[in-house]
Amino acid sequence: MTKYTQKFKLDLIQEYLDTGCSQRCLENKYSLPKDTLKKWWTVYNLKGPEGLKLRHFKRKFTVDFKLRVINYYLNNDVSMSKVAASHNLLCSQIYIWLKLFIEGGSEALKPKKKGRPSKMSKMTKKDARKILKKGK
Repeated sequence: MTKYTQKFKLDLIQEYLDTGCSQRCLENKYSLPKDTLKKWWTVYNLKGPEGLKLRHFKRKFTVDFKLRVINYYLNNDVSMSKVAASHNLLCSQIYIWLKLFIEGGSEALKPKKKGRPSKMSKMTKKDARKILKKGK
């Protein structure tokens, strides 16, 4: 569950615009972690209110997309947080992709099979019928 709703984020940005209070002042007022409002403000400026919407699903990224993000970060004089905000990602995700790319190239960015490997071989229905017929 997400801690802050889109409405709360938009209300806080509106308060920031209306009152002229600093971002740090508002973060202290609402007991927010450091630089939270700064991140919301950056996303709001790049994507508008839609950028602050909550995600209710796990996103999957292609190797091509990961390479484009890494390439953009490496070839432009932009901070990782700006790249993350412009692509609607977390800085930590870009850092992980970059680390994997440096260590293993584009192969390392391919999705890996999840879970514990099966100990039993996969048997088709046809194979099972053959074994049952032999047993009779």
